[in-house]
Amino acid sequence: MASKPLTTRVSPAVHEALTSLAARRRTSLAATAADLLSAAVADEDGTPPPPDGEMTAAVLRALGDVTVPAAVMYREIALQMARCIERDRHGAPGAARRLMEAADKALQIQNRADQPTDPTMSALLGGLFAGL
Repeated sequence: MASKPLTTRVSPAVHEALTSLAARRRTSLAATAADLLSAAVADEDGTPPPPDGEMTAAVLRALGDVTVPAAVMYREIALQMARCIERDRHGAPGAARRLMEAADKALQIQNRADQPTDPTMSALLGGLFAGL
């Protein structure tokens, strides 16, 4: 889905709460704020978006510790692909391949930065998609 940039100012307390939530979710501050804003306006009837499932949880476990900015970008892509698969959105079959590519790229970038990562993460993600 196409997106547009948004800049806003919030109080220090709101910023702190968003930062804390982003850390707990292991996502960027921008992604957390975007998710919250999207959820607030997406459904006019007040229905919240579906919760994340096991696929998203597996991606967070596998890529939650990446810190190199480019690796974080690929982690966010992998999370969006996992949500697409879980919610059976149009294009979900293609998202599985893109999820694996994004996860592998995130781990490669992180490894090149000589920061500790778990080499079994690619195997874990590969096992998730063996049947697709």
